[in-house]
Amino acid sequence: MEIEEKYQEILQDVSEFYHKNPNGVLVIRGATATWKSKLSILLAKDIKSEIISADSRQIFKYMNIGTDKVPLEIRKEIPHYQIDIIDPDQTYTAGQWKQNTQKYIEQIQTSEKLPIIVGGTGLYIDTIYKNFSLPESAPNRELRKQLEEKEAQEAGYLYKELSKIDPEEAQKMHPNSTRYLIRALEIFYTTGKTKTEGFFQQAVQQPLLLLWLRREKEETNKRINARIKQMFKEGLIEEVEWLLKQWYKSSLQSMQGIGYKEVAAYLEGEYDKEKCEELLRRNTHHLAKKQRTWFRRYIAEGKVSPKENVTYKTYYL
Repeated sequence: MEIEEKYQEILQDVSEFYHKNPNGVLVIRGATATWKSKLSILLAKDIKSEIISADSRQIFKYMNIGTDKVPLEIRKEIPHYQIDIIDPDQTYTAGQWKQNTQKYIEQIQTSEKLPIIVGGTGLYIDTIYKNFSLPESAPNRELRKQLEEKEAQEAGYLYKELSKIDPEEAQKMHPNSTRYLIRALEIFYTTGKTKTEGFFQQAVQQPLLLLWLRREKEETNKRINARIKQMFKEGLIEEVEWLLKQWYKSSLQSMQGIGYKEVAAYLEGEYDKEKCEELLRRNTHHLAKKQRTWFRRYIAEGKVSPKENVTYKTYYL
């Protein structure tokens, strides 16, 4: 089913919510290839709105094809925030995203428009939906480098260290989740508080309409495969090649994103183009599965213990 077939129903629900909650926020979430961005643009044309991206890869400049960014001409017509904000060798935490997103929400509402948050990065959306109190800890590149080096010298070092400092947080993580282990340790080393101590839920700041777009797995995977073919036609390989020539190393966090790590490995001679495409399809299917699992929890919460000031809606495409 195409998004247009559900659009009038969705538009009516959003309009009713916004009429009742002029200080409300619409959140469109879902797995990759479920037309989240397309829906947000359709709504923005019918309801005065501005859009905030909740995609942890679209924050990076120069990374356009592999992150499937909304075309620049549309972004000029409809303001989009949290896109193209940092260089590929920089870092941006969920706390920074939340802080800036809250600023944009207030700015958009001051203009008497509806803020639309749209994306598939569950951690970003959780910072608004669960309104986490996040530790004030800016990224420390030198500290991160030291921790990476220690892990390289002694596999498992990060997990052991976090288990001593913050066992509750360590239990939530896989021992190989290097990025998240480093961030949890960074919070402790720079603030003196563990992530568990400083990371807790609060009531939502504005009324939320939490909208989930769902599509059958088989259909989602078909659309993912078609999108990947289109990305290669549009020049994904050339985009990654250009990034590598600018000295954005394949080991960077940004270059470890799906689409970039597979193509970078191909360009560095690890495997052929056919294998590259196969891995990209497989990894994107796996990402969609993780997103479905993450957002399914919201539906369960909506049925069992719905949050005050949150409206839950699911649309099957």
